[in-house]
Amino acid sequence: MAVGMWVYFLLGGGELNPFIGIGVWFALMFSSVVVCNEGFLRLIKGQSDREYIDELLSNNLASMENYVASSALTFEDLSTGCLCHILDVGVGKSICLYGQYLYEYTEINDDPELNQCRKFPTSKFSLVRKKKNNEVLDMEIGTDLINEITIENVNINELHKLNIKLEDGEIISVPFNIIKEVLTKNG
Repeated sequence: MAVGMWVYFLLGGGELNPFIGIGVWFALMFSSVVVCNEGFLRLIKGQSDREYIDELLSNNLASMENYVASSALTFEDLSTGCLCHILDVGVGKSICLYGQYLYEYTEINDDPELNQCRKFPTSKFSLVRKKKNNEVLDMEIGTDLINEITIENVNINELHKLNIKLEDGEIISVPFNIIKEVLTKNG
């Protein structure tokens, strides 16, 4: 938008009627929504999320990552309303899965219309990650549930002290047992 307005004034737009400038500004503003919003472009093309992910994978713009987890810590970030799983994926590494989409896999037993068993964390799962910005686009879960430790009242600052950002798909190089110790001590 800034470049468009700069070009507009460079070409003498300042001498034109102010309503023309306002019209150019609105045109630039709304065109940026179309140009910069992949979801809007996919909607126009009629492309489903699955087709989009398959296209990214086939063009090598995304990658499929497979994980094997042995244990999990689960808590709710009350400041954002997001659910967080930190899973031990071995070799001194953990992975953080963070977002409201994770509630789709939690146990619901207090609403007869929505009853569901816990579906995640599982021992095997896969993530589709966009290579450009490491965004997690999709998650495929396994069937074998692993034990999770649910922690209440987590002090997020303690995780930040360990350089854990709580980003979806974040690979954490802090050993799982240290994260567990910090969270269970303060939770």
